[in-house]
Amino acid sequence: MNTIKHDGLVLYPLGGASYVYEQDLVGYLASRPPRKNIKISIGAQPNGSPHLGTLVVFSLAFALAELLNRQKSRSANVTLEVIDTAPAKELVIEGLRYQINLRDSGQADIFLAQYDQLLNTLKKLTGVGFTLRRQSEFNSQLTIPIILKKVVENETVLAPLLDPKKKKLKIRVPCPNCGLTDKDAEKNIIFRNCIVSYCPKHGKFKTYYKNSSRFEYNTPLRNLIRALSYSADSADPKRDFCWLRVTGMDYAGFYQEELLYRTVSLIGYRVDKLPIILYAPLIVDWSGAKLSKSLYVKRGAYKYLPAYLVSYEHFYERFGEKGIAKLYNEVKSWVENPYKLFRAYSVYYFMEVFGYD
Repeated sequence: MNTIKHDGLVLYPLGGASYVYEQDLVGYLASRPPRKNIKISIGAQPNGSPHLGTLVVFSLAFALAELLNRQKSRSANVTLEVIDTAPAKELVIEGLRYQINLRDSGQADIFLAQYDQLLNTLKKLTGVGFTLRRQSEFNSQLTIPIILKKVVENETVLAPLLDPKKKKLKIRVPCPNCGLTDKDAEKNIIFRNCIVSYCPKHGKFKTYYKNSSRFEYNTPLRNLIRALSYSADSADPKRDFCWLRVTGMDYAGFYQEELLYRTVSLIGYRVDKLPIILYAPLIVDWSGAKLSKSLYVKRGAYKYLPAYLVSYEHFYERFGEKGIAKLYNEVKSWVENPYKLFRAYSVYYFMEVFGYD
């Protein structure tokens, strides 16, 4: 491995959010939600062992919840949205791309045990409770059919923004017989009350929006639907909670501005009613690119790095719960000192913390 030369000094130049919230972020966040009880949302695709970036996002959510719980009249916990509808396997049939999702392939269950162990360790460290919610459970909410109808009513507005290349609303439904899903929604026929999908093995099948538990979405559309669902929860007087989201900084900036805030406003919703999103620092490699689970899982990238940086399984084997506690306290210090939070951290920063081997 080539040596990266540096002086060992960690600098925190102020700018943007780090300038505005330099000393107190938690107090500001505690003043914003309209209800006492706060659910902090994180999401993950259980297609492999979580890498360091995921560990940082989870630690940030629990640190924020722990610190919010110290505020007067606030009670926070964490919800992991399990994206088990992400692809486990892709096939090309008759020139079109199809996929089998993590849930139907059984792959999600293989790795969820690691996520559960991580969450339970963070719960033990912080006293913060958590829940796991599968995609079918999320989709089974009464608000989802209403949101789906609103989305398809605005197909001509949303499709070019959410899918600039093919201009498709990527609402997917797995074949009820074999689980094959039209990945690009190429043969979908969208109606006001249902979608007709196509399976190359079993032909056409119809799914009504009221049967919303069966639906899948690509990432931008899922982000939109999740945001609108959370907003509906916060607006519902029968609910005693509201939402706050924590996700990686790779979803900040242009992505969120174009694919969430613009789309929400164009179809008649109020952007100011969406939950706050707090972005976790990006963990970057030697070149400044984000540490990618997909590249590690699918292409075997990062062979030059210690295995603990790209696999929770290796991290836990080497450092155990003490390692999780050490990482958690590092991330918690960013929330307590917000000038440390609004920036990226390189893998070499963490190698200084945990070791180069």
